This record gives sequence, structure tokens and C-alpha cells, in this order.
Amino acid sequence: MKKNKSLIIKILLLLNYLVVIPLLTSYLAAYVSPVKIWHFAFLGLAYPVFLIINIFFTGLWLVLWKKYIFISLISILIGWNNLQSIYPIHLPVKNYQPGKKIKVVSYNVNLFGDSQRLESAKEIRAGINSFLLSQNADVICLQECFLNEPDHPIALKAYAQKIGMKYFYFGNYRKFWDKKKIDAVIIFSRFPVVDSGFFKFPDKSLFGIFTDIAIGKDTLRIYNLHLESIRFGNDDYSFYSHLADPTEETTPLKEGTKKMFSKLRKAFIARAKEVDTLSLHINTCRYPIIMAGDFNDTPSSYAYHKLTDKLKDAYISSGKEFFGSTYAGRFPAFRIDYILYSGSFKTFEYRKFDIDLSDHYPITTTLSFNP
Repeated sequence: MKKNKSLIIKILLLLNYLVVIPLLTSYLAAYVSPVKIWHFAFLGLAYPVFLIINIFFTGLWLVLWKKYIFISLISILIGWNNLQSIYPIHLPVKNYQPGKKIKVVSYNVNLFGDSQRLESAKEIRAGINSFLLSQNADVICLQECFLNEPDHPIALKAYAQKIGMKYFYFGNYRKFWDKKKIDAVIIFSRFPVVDSGFFKFPDKSLFGIFTDIAIGKDTLRIYNLHLESIRFGNDDYSFYSHLADPTEETTPLKEGTKKMFSKLRKAFIARAKEVDTLSLHINTCRYPIIMAGDFNDTPSSYAYHKLTDKLKDAYISSGKEFFGSTYAGRFPAFRIDYILYSGSFKTFEYRKFDIDLSDHYPITTTLSFNP
């Protein structure tokens, strides 16, 4: 009996070491650029899975009263930053006198449902507009904002007024021959825009814009980002559905897996290059910074770590929801939309709204700063 028990313990111990290794390796995803080594990015994407398995082993050893509990426990705590990004542990802000306050909304509106039937698109647009107006925000950052109007400067001005804003700046993802169309990243503001700019690589889509806004005598910089998407198509979604329901006919396993991994790898590399460019731009900024948008990457990623190396995450500072997923699409839910800020600010509130109007959920935060 003792022999059998000893053998079981040894097998469990071996399995424990086998799941600790990928957990520890997944932490490298935040520090190693996919441009140099892209393999770690996939392990970072799987971090929540490795975490859950190691929590299981920690509980198992606790029940068995074995000293091996520290194998997984220490490995989990080594990744404290990753752990915080899943469930934020923070203390209330004390001894801070609120100065000027600014409320920020970030929302990928997924073309306002333009890909849906006309009736549905109208309902979706009305729902999004109603939500944005209800927030009484000072800054609204939208991604995948689609308009098709005869005179888009007038249309944008009218839309800004509709959601309670006065000023705006936008950048189209790509240059349109049809001047009526807007498919853009947009910053709306209650405060005057005194400077602006955009980010794109030659022959690539725009991946971000910025505005400097004047609040009295103070100037703040707002970044609105939409980093490189994975660009999955219907065949990829169909293949993924097949993994969950093997009875469906779809692309062969090897071919489908290879295609999806290829798209993920290209996106990891593209985002790494984008955030390296953004990081250099941040270094030149002399104003307090608020950065919002759809990063298309998880908190375990190089892209997230590169940007939060200089900026704080409002979810970690003030969020209360476990995991805090902002993606509502057909793939597993992740937190890929963020509001970051520089040390000049304090956050007092962070919220995610579970409204079914896009494949993303909107997020908001209220920040305070003392000039």
C-alpha cells in the first residue's frame, strides 16, 4: 500500500514539474520581443491555462499536506504582475486631494454593426450612441468607427454633438478613394485639441492617433490605439468551432492549425514593432498621458508590458472584476482593451459594461490630477 502511495506521489510530482515549466516560461512573453523570438508569445497567450493547472496542484498538495506545495505556489507568485492583471488587488487611494477630474471611455464599436442587416445596424448604432451620451465623458476613444456620409467633416461634427462632445480628431486605417467613407480611430473631447498626429508604417494600416487637449492652462496627451489584429476569417472561425464540435466538416486539423498559428505569429510580430514605435514617441512627450484603445493582446504580452513599463493600467489600479475580459467575440474571452495613464494621475473608478452591441465591451475610468 505504501509502495503504491509513494509511486502516485512521484507521478504527481513529475506532472507538477511538467506544468511548472511552461508557466515560468510564459512569463518571458512579456520581456522577449516576438520580433526576435516569437515562440514565447504563444506561451504568454496560454498563461491563464497554466495558472489554473498550477493552482490545482497547489490545492492538491495542500490537501495531501506535502511540502511540494511550494513548487507551484512560488512559481505562481513569481508572476505576480501577471496575476494582478487577472484579479487586481489594490488599496483605496488615501491622503490624495482630488484635483481636476477627467472621465475617459474607450470602445471598439465594430463598424457600428454595419456588417449586419440594415435594421440591426440602425439599432446597434442607436444603442451605442445612447450609451456614449449617458456616460457624460470628457474624452471618448473609438476604434473601428465607420461612417458613410456625403460630407464627413460635417457628419463627424454632428455625431460629436450627438454624443455630447465638441472637438474631435480622426485617422482612417487606410486612405479611401471614396471621400465619403470614414473607417477610423477617433478621439472625441470636450476640451480644445491643440495638436494631433497619427502612427502608421509604410503600406500598412494606421495603428494609432494622438491629440493634445487643453484643460485651462494644462495640456494632456491622449493616445487612441488599435494595434494589429490577428485578421481571422470565417474559415478560421469555422475551424475553431470544429475543435469544439468535431462533427462539423471543416479544414483538416494540421492545415487549419498551421494557418491560425501563422496569423497569430504575424500579429505578435507586428504589434511588437508598433509598440516599440509608440514607446519612443511616449519618451518625447512632456505632458501627462492617457492611452486607451484596443491592443489586440493580453496582459501577458510583450505589447502590454512595453507600454505599461511607463504607464499604469486603470484596471489594476481601480478594477474589481475577476479577469475583466473585454472581448465578446467567438474566441476565448480575453482582456485586450485598456486605459493606461502616467504617474501624474490617480484613478478612482474603472468599469466594464457588458452590453451586447459590438464584439468588444466598452470600458471607462475616472482620473484625477493636480496641476
